[in-house]
Order: sequence, then C-alpha cells, then structure tokens
Amino acid sequence: MQRAGSEESCIKKFVRWLIERTGASEFTKTIIPRHALHPMYSFGGLASLMFFLLAFTGIIQLMFYVPAFGEENIAYESVRHFTESVPYGFVVRGIHSYAATLMILLSMLHFLRVYFTGAYAKPRELTYVIGIVAGLLSIASAFLGYSLRMDHISVEAIRIGQFLVLQLPGGNWLYSLIFGSGSFDEVIPRFLALHIGVAGLLAIALLLHFYMIHAHHISPPYDGSEPEPVIPFYPNFLLTELAAAVVTIGTLMTLSAVFPPELGFKFVFGEELPVGQPEWYLMAMYALIKTGIDPVLAGLVIPSIGLLILVIMPWVDPLYSRHPMNRRIATTYGLIFVGEYIVLFLYGQLTPGEQIPLLNALLLTIAVALVLGYVGVRLTSKPIPPKKIQKQQSGNSPSYAVRVILKNVWWIACLLLVFALVLGGFGIMSHLSENYYDAALLFGISIILMGWSLFTAKVGLVDAKYLV
Repeated sequence: MQRAGSEESCIKKFVRWLIERTGASEFTKTIIPRHALHPMYSFGGLASLMFFLLAFTGIIQLMFYVPAFGEENIAYESVRHFTESVPYGFVVRGIHSYAATLMILLSMLHFLRVYFTGAYAKPRELTYVIGIVAGLLSIASAFLGYSLRMDHISVEAIRIGQFLVLQLPGGNWLYSLIFGSGSFDEVIPRFLALHIGVAGLLAIALLLHFYMIHAHHISPPYDGSEPEPVIPFYPNFLLTELAAAVVTIGTLMTLSAVFPPELGFKFVFGEELPVGQPEWYLMAMYALIKTGIDPVLAGLVIPSIGLLILVIMPWVDPLYSRHPMNRRIATTYGLIFVGEYIVLFLYGQLTPGEQIPLLNALLLTIAVALVLGYVGVRLTSKPIPPKKIQKQQSGNSPSYAVRVILKNVWWIACLLLVFALVLGGFGIMSHLSENYYDAALLFGISIILMGWSLFTAKVGLVDAKYLV
C-alpha cells in the first residue's frame, strides 16, 4: 500500500514539476464559466485540433508525394500509389481530407457564434479580425492542397485561378510569380511551396489568436448576465478536451476506413474529362463567376466587400447590448450574408458545368436579401433586457439519474476500456493479416471507445464533487 502511495506521490510531483517548468501554472488556476461549456464554444478548439491533424498527416504525405507532372501526370500517380498501395495510406489521406473540410466548417461555425453573440466587443476587436484572417488562410491552404492531387477537379481549380490572376492589375507579373510559365511542371512545386508557406502563416495566426483569447479571457455571456464559475480548467476541462480530441481522431479514422478518400479522374492532355466542380467552400464564389459578369468582380470584389463589412462590424455595430436581438445592424446583415452564401452554394452545386443566367441570379439574391432583411428587422424590433441568473443553492442533493451515473461511472469506464482493448486486439490481428481496411475500422472504433472511457473516468474522478 505504501508503494502505491509513493508511486502516486511521484506522479503528482512530476505533474507539478512539469506545470511549473512550462509556465502553465496560471492555466491550472483558471475557472471555466458555465456558459463556456456550451457545445457552441467547442468549435474553435476542434478547428485547432483539425489543424494539428492536418500538419501531422501532411508531413507523412510529403514523404511520398512527387511534385512533378512529366508526360503522364506523376503527381497524380504518386497520390494514387500512396492511397492504394502504402499501408494505411488511405487512412492518412482520409484524415487529411476530412480534417481540412471540418476545419473550414468548424471555423465558419465558430465565426458565426462569435459574430451573432457580439463576442468581438471591446477589447476583443483584433482577436476577431485575426480569427477572420486565420479563416481565410485556412481556405487558401485548402485550395492549394487539393490542387496538388492533379485530378480533373484540381486542374479546373488551377485554370480558374490562372484566369482570375491574369484579369488583375499587374496580373502578368503576379501570374509569373505564382504559376511561373504556367506549365504544370512549374505550377505543382510552386503550389506545394505555397501550401506549406500558407500553413505556416496560419500557425502563426492561430498562436496569436490563442494568445489574445488568453489575454482577454472568454467573453462573458451575450445575454448580459454575470459569468458563473463552474469547473477548473485543470484537470476537469483539460481532460474533457482531451477526451473529445481522442473521440474525434477515432471518428476520422473510422470515416476514412468506411469512406476512403476519393481521387478524381487522372488529367492527361488530350483526354476528355468531366467538368470539375470546386470544393464546397468555394462554390458560392464559383456560382457568381458562372453568371458571366466580370470574373474579378465576381471572384474577388464582391466577396471582398461582403467580408470587409464583417471585418469592420465591431466598429460599426452599436454594442449597448451583445444580445443578437438587440443588434439590428449586425444581426440583419449577418442573416443576409449567410443566406446569400447558402443560396449561391446550392445554385452552383445544382448546375455543374452549366452557365447561370445573370437575371435569375440577380432576382434570387435580391429576394433572399429582402426576405432575410425583413426577418432581421422583425427579430430586432423588441429589445431583450439583460438576463439575471439565479444562483443555485448549495447543498441540494443530486438527481436520481446523476446518483446512478456517479455510482456506476467506474464500471462504465472499465467496460468501455475493455471493449476498446478487445477491438484493438482484433485490429492487430487484421493488421498482421494485412487486411488494412478492417484494421483501420477496428482501430478507429477502439480509439473512440477509449475517448469515451477517458471521459467517463474523468467524470467519476474529478467532476463528481461539482455534480453533487
């Protein structure tokens, strides 16, 4: 018994030493307020997790990628070889593909939460702007990344990019800088360098964003109520985030095994291929280009103006209240912006390879603006007074359901861990028999169960006293 006690003491001493040496003691004293435990507040952290997964899987793919076109599209063949012939290559590429999509989607949801709750209020204006910059860098890096596959979708994206650059003032100089002579043997290595460089800039933007969030703390509730401290950041919230990260990684691995990443048709000069559609996050801009108006106006000017209004909103929005129903300008414009984006995305998605009549697009976008503008005005017609939170009285006994969970949480955690280890064992057997798809599926589910086991164990170990 004393040996076990001394072992526990050594672990605690090591953790304390690590916290002190890394300068993380301030984080251990942070208390997470109740409103920050809402799932909407997890979008930013999950998007950051996607970035780390993208960096890790991207480095692995770089070891096998050949940035050359040659006569038979060498780059495409290297991607296909990695996906089909390298053990677990489909998993690495699948995680990279799904993580890229999720990072952009989660970043958009995170932005919408910040925007509509007025979390950009003083002193967080620059934090908000840097977040927008990070989102744009994410889209740019994703565009450069999927262009490296050199399938029919990638080639279409490169050609659209070349066309847009040539329309800009000084376009010839900029074209030679980005695309060189325009041959794919020059475009591919340049795009690879730009992909890595933009990802590096994104890492710097994220670090600066995190630093400013730490400096200004989590924004208070948007309804005007006072933040209510609930649980410590360390270890409660940190373990929750760790468990969520483990579950997310397992889910991405499972998805990659069940739905391996697709690779478009190989591009070879002289062969007829289907029209390539851009990725979903660029579809709205692509729909504008397909209306036939000036490509610079459709692809750059209109999106830039719409985005610029969002950037300056902290200085335009009269923030006497952060409640979205008390902020007519921001709420109405936000609804119109999101509505136009969704409608143009759907219009572009439903018309692959087809031109969009300009009159139809104009009538549709004007109708959306009028309808959502009316909705925004109606929603903000009655001010919402600040909400007062009634503090919970201490000493209340937990509900029957909570008592049952706390009583059996260790059994649940152990059961989940046993299932995880059993599935992991089957995964090892599948790996040894070189059945990599089944192995990846089993490993993915096993990791998901480990994440849930960690979460339930955390509830019983460190959260119980906060639930009682």
